[in-house]
Amino acid sequence: MASFISAGHHLKDSGAIGSGTQENLETIKFRDIVVKLCKDMGLKVITDDDHETLKEYLDRIKSGDGSVVVEFHFDASGSNATGTTCLVGNDADRLDKSFAQELVNASADILKIKNRGVVSESESHRGRLGLMREQGIVALLEICFIDNQSDMTAYRNNTYALASQIATIIQKYENMI
Repeated sequence: MASFISAGHHLKDSGAIGSGTQENLETIKFRDIVVKLCKDMGLKVITDDDHETLKEYLDRIKSGDGSVVVEFHFDASGSNATGTTCLVGNDADRLDKSFAQELVNASADILKIKNRGVVSESESHRGRLGLMREQGIVALLEICFIDNQSDMTAYRNNTYALASQIATIIQKYENMI
């Protein structure tokens, strides 16, 4: 068993930009904190490389039924949208949905932002997400809106607390499978 934890954007793909930062830089930092905490808990972790594309990462990893797979992102709207969302595959089972619900609840509770809930990949702006083809318990967490200064202030003030809670959730689901 292993946990697969990825940043969602590599160094040559900035992702969304807002609040004076780039999504890739924020997700890489956050992923690294969560990975360290998971390893400190004794979990085996496989992560993306900061220079590989999502396709390269997905081609390299070998997730299975005994895996927890999570990817971090920051949302952007160009307006004053706020909150956190977690995405699951269109074929998500109860464990995928439960894992995603715990992730989004933790983000909303710790950051004190709107809980936008768990949505299927078909409800995302892309419609289909490569990560959702992986085996195991799979979720993609949109932590908050990178272009909402209030969301990002809450995130910056609570990064470690959020990472710690997410690591605990990952460990819980690792222990279930």
